Order: sequence, then structure tokens, then C-alpha cells
Amino acid sequence: MKKILIGGSMKFRDTIKNTMKELENIGFEPLFPNIDYTEESRDVAETIEEKSKLVWDHLKAVEQADALYFIVPNGYMGTSCKIELGYALALKKPIYFSETTNDMGLDCYTEGFIKLEELHEWRSILCTS
Repeated sequence: MKKILIGGSMKFRDTIKNTMKELENIGFEPLFPNIDYTEESRDVAETIEEKSKLVWDHLKAVEQADALYFIVPNGYMGTSCKIELGYALALKKPIYFSETTNDMGLDCYTEGFIKLEELHEWRSILCTS
């Protein structure tokens, strides 16, 4: 079973969780470390140490993933996702975005753009990556 790491801002936690379910439904193992890190499901780390732990957990998941899928609503990609993107590039992992970021410096690294509502149609593309 292919492992797909989902990258995205915790501002979009519900979208990330829904995407994880969708990926499971079509036969993938979605990865998003610490999606429920805190009981209150807050969106931001409160200390540098906490943020560091969360980032390192995601970088370890990048290593385990067969491909990465970044959820970038309205083109938004935060700093942590950009770091994951750079690490994935160094590891030569296939990278997909949910939509364009309108930043050629980011968009040029993708294998393609897979809309959230079209994940099921792209299964064959992801399986051959």
C-alpha cells in the first residue's frame, strides 16, 4: 500500500482529515503526524521546542512516504510545508499540489495538480509514481 504524506496548514485540519479518509477509501495509507496532537486541536505550536518536535515528526514521515500531496487552499503554503517540500525534493519524492500556489518557484516542483474533489480520478497516476 502506497503511503501518501499530506502537507498542509493546521488551519485546514478538517480538510486534511477528510482527505486522509478519502485516500484510505481509495487504497492509500495517508500520513500526517500529530493531526490530533492536542486535545483542544489548536492550530499552532506554543513553544519553539513543540514546533521543532512537530516539524521533525513530519520530516521523518517524508522519508517514509512514497509521494507527497500538499493541500494549498487558495495557493496558501506555509513555512513548514515549504520545508517539507524542500526535503521531499532532496529525497526525490513525487510531489503533488491540490491547486496552484501562483508562485512559479513552488509550482515548478510538482508532478501535477490534483484537486481535492478529484483524488479518486488520479489513483492510477499516484499508483504509478
